[in-house]
Amino acid sequence: MTEVNGKSKNLTYETATGEIEFTLMSDMMFHYVMQKSENALMGLVCALKGITPKDVKKLLVTNPIDLNSTGKETIMDIKLTLNNDEILNIELQVYPDKYWTSRSILYLCRAYDNIGSGEDYSLIKPTTLFCITDQKLLPNATEEFYSKYRLTNLKSHDLYTDKFGINVLQLNHIDIATEEDISNNLVFWAKLFNATTWEEFKALAKDHPDIKEVGNLIFELNYDNRAKDLLEGQRRYREQMNSQYTAGYTDAAEKFEQEISKKDATIADNKATIAARDATIADNKATIAARDATIADNKATIAARDATIADNKATIAARDATIADKNLEIETLKAKLKEYEQSKK
Repeated sequence: MTEVNGKSKNLTYETATGEIEFTLMSDMMFHYVMQKSENALMGLVCALKGITPKDVKKLLVTNPIDLNSTGKETIMDIKLTLNNDEILNIELQVYPDKYWTSRSILYLCRAYDNIGSGEDYSLIKPTTLFCITDQKLLPNATEEFYSKYRLTNLKSHDLYTDKFGINVLQLNHIDIATEEDISNNLVFWAKLFNATTWEEFKALAKDHPDIKEVGNLIFELNYDNRAKDLLEGQRRYREQMNSQYTAGYTDAAEKFEQEISKKDATIADNKATIAARDATIADNKATIAARDATIADNKATIAARDATIADNKATIAARDATIADKNLEIETLKAKLKEYEQSKK
């Protein structure tokens, strides 16, 4: 009998108490347990698919891991075939990922591309990506405990195909699980993933003898020095990558906000300049309008004066004509007077 951290290997999870350091939410732990325990894998697949164990003829993990050669960068999604005619890809997503939607579609498409060049398209296997997460990966989606996404017609909602899809199990939405989710054991599995103490785990496993193997595998890795080093290394690596991603995203957001602030300030300055110019133009227009009014007034005054002058000229002309007539009468009278005087002599 070998010793693991001073404890004999015949100890089981049933003797453990307190916090579980590495739970099923550790993707390496999850992958290891699922490839080691056929019962656990079958139970999870049946819950995710909504089928019974009788429907499962064969389950094959196509990307098993070896703890002796596994690195911290190893991708821990579980890829498997169901009954040799369907591909399942199960992943844990325990960190925020802004690009998860694009990444999940890419992974699904890669898995769906499962025939060789020149092979018959009828050989393509139906493929589903299952994401188990406690993150809000789809911020604009309606909250659901278990959501299924397929290609459908936007108007009629007719299904384009059922051979290609993404299912998301939201571990933090157990409270809105449906009766179907409960009867399919999805709630039970969600609680197993969420269990953080041995007491919680044992309470869940009490009425499920097939989960005993899962508990022992989790216990085994939690008390194996090499396995713990691997688990801790991977956790730190994941946290570091997430921190770098978050820091990069935050830095980019801050720089973006700074650029936006600068542009907003420039726009505000331009608007102020335009407003000042508009005010100047308005003032100039008002000045021009006032000048035009003055000119119009002056023209009216000049026109009135011209009319007065014309009237005066007409009056003078009339007077001149009258004077001329009078002068003519005087001259006529003078001539007549002269003739009269001469006739008297």
